[in-house]
This record gives sequence, structure tokens and C-alpha cells, in this order.
Amino acid sequence: MIETSRRGFLKLGTAGTAALTLGAGVASLTGCSRQPMTDAGFRILTASDVEFLSALAPVILTDSAYPGPLGDKGRDRLLHGLDEVLLTLQKHAQEQLQLAFMLMGSPVTRVFADAPLSSWADASREDAEHFLNAWKTSLLPIKRMGYAGICKLFEMVWYAQPENFALTGYPGPPKKIPYPYPATTSATTSAAAE
Repeated sequence: MIETSRRGFLKLGTAGTAALTLGAGVASLTGCSRQPMTDAGFRILTASDVEFLSALAPVILTDSAYPGPLGDKGRDRLLHGLDEVLLTLQKHAQEQLQLAFMLMGSPVTRVFADAPLSSWADASREDAEHFLNAWKTSLLPIKRMGYAGICKLFEMVWYAQPENFALTGYPGPPKKIPYPYPATTSATTSAAAE
């Protein structure tokens, strides 16, 4: 059990970074590379990242929790949204996520991550559910944090898409009030004050 203190949090961070770095080293030795799929419009995500995230999307964004089917267009919007969010993260957080994605792209490191042995492109819905459940209920805090982080990332991107506003009853972000205020408003206000 990890201490719920600053020291415990730092220990977890150090252990997590060491595990990700070690796993990424093994993954890179087995041929995994970080070449974004620029031809598909991605600036961060690689082909193996897209396979991994595509396998998890329908399990995290279930029809019962999120109204409306995800579909191919919805998944593409989601993946491009995730790519955009990754670009806005601080360098350290971006690198940590890329290391985690690299672990999921290598058959060697997938074994130690409770992930399916076959590629994520061939993974069934049951494989993805098993993986997420294993991380959600793991005794290792880093896996539970990874589960929570990936779910939050998916949810945040899904809710931020204008196409989904109507499905959730969200009217969209507030409209900006022009400044300076129109002259008619200030004249009406001063007349009312008199």
C-alpha cells in the first residue's frame, strides 16, 4: 500500500517513471518507433497508438454512459481530438503518455501490462474490457492511475466535441460579450440611473 503523503506520491512517480523508461527501452529494442501518422493528419499519435486507442474507445465510451453510437466518424474525431490534447500537454506529461503507448505497441512489453498478446488491431471488445478491468482493480497504484488517466482523457475529448453537445444537452460554451459595450446599452443604463 502506498503512503498517502508527498513522499509516497514521489516514490510512486519515481517507480512509474523507471518502469515506463525500462519498458520503453525494451520496446524500442524490439522495433517500436515513434513515427506519427502524418499522412492521416496526426502530429503525435503513431499507427500502434491509434490501434490501441481505437480498441479502448468503444469500451470506455459505452452506449449506456455516452448517448449515441461512436461509429467510425466519431472514432476518427475522437482520435484526432486526443492527438490535439496531447499536443497541449506539458513536455513531461506528453513523454510519459508516449512511453505508455510505446509499451502497448510492443508484444514483449504487453505481456507485463495485462494486455492481449496479439496486436491491438486484432483485439476483441472482451480483450479490451479485460485489460481495463485488470488496470482498474490492480494492486499496483501506477496501473490504477493509468486506468483513471486514460478514461479521463477519453471523456474530456468526447465532451469537448461540438458534435456531441446536442446529445448531452450542453448548449455549448458561453458566447463572448463584445467589449466595449454597444453605445445604446450605456445610454439606456445612464437614462435609467437618472
